[in-house]
Amino acid sequence: MNTSLPENSLVIKDRLDAIVQEILAVARDQISMIILFGSYAKGTWVRDWYVERHITYSYESDLDILVVTKSPKYRGPKGASFESDLTKRLERKGLRGKSFGAPWVTFVVEPIKYLNQQLEKSQYFFSDIKKEGILLYDSGEFTLAEPKDLNLEERKQIAKDDFDVWFGSGTEFLLGVDFYTKQDLLNKAAFLLHQATESFYSAILLVFTGYKPRLHDIEKLGSLASNYSDELLKIFPRDTKEQEEKFVLLKSAYTEARYNKNYKITEEQLLYLIKRIEKLKSITEEICTNRINEIK
Repeated sequence: MNTSLPENSLVIKDRLDAIVQEILAVARDQISMIILFGSYAKGTWVRDWYVERHITYSYESDLDILVVTKSPKYRGPKGASFESDLTKRLERKGLRGKSFGAPWVTFVVEPIKYLNQQLEKSQYFFSDIKKEGILLYDSGEFTLAEPKDLNLEERKQIAKDDFDVWFGSGTEFLLGVDFYTKQDLLNKAAFLLHQATESFYSAILLVFTGYKPRLHDIEKLGSLASNYSDELLKIFPRDTKEQEEKFVLLKSAYTEARYNKNYKITEEQLLYLIKRIEKLKSITEEICTNRINEIK
């Protein structure tokens, strides 16, 4: 595994060093490895502007970090709690990112035992991380397993099956969104729109990597999926207060739209979000179909 950043990713080195120190400050004795993966590891990150309907928006790649723990206990709820603690600490230190030029940090937390099991099965999300990732910290106590050769025919069929299931689910959820919107049941429509968003991101992740974190956080799913198309960075512009509010309404709809009587979303906000997810659906279909056809 590489230990040095690509030259054009050196712009984030100081920030990365600070993030690593904060991770270790939380639980150094529990950390086996810290690995940078995705566009900053490969040197393919983007930071740019685009114009949509005469309005200029910014977008940039996220910072993706795999935290490998020593104990298998950090899979599931304990891992999610650990990740939440890391995220809150970075937010307090001003390192989580959000402003243009300070990429958003996304964590994946997995135990070394699980990681090596997946490598031995040639699970290509982790195989690609081992091949392309940058080792930021190593306790020196463990080694990574060697992936086996992939059966491309089987991989292609699995990717196709995953696409059919998750893209199909997302499309069905959008039908439900349309029904509930016409019935003026906007909270129910918002929940199903969240489910559609989650489904499309899940389709992308499974087609491209065969791996999907067990969560409903569309912000994290979107961050991971954006490694496979820069167009995904443009789905949710968040340059203005109004855009941020609309995204938060969608992100929180999984629980709030169902269980919080104070959750409110207007028809205007909902229709805006529906258009964004219809764009996500279109991109998902295009990039996943192309990816499946490329597997030979």
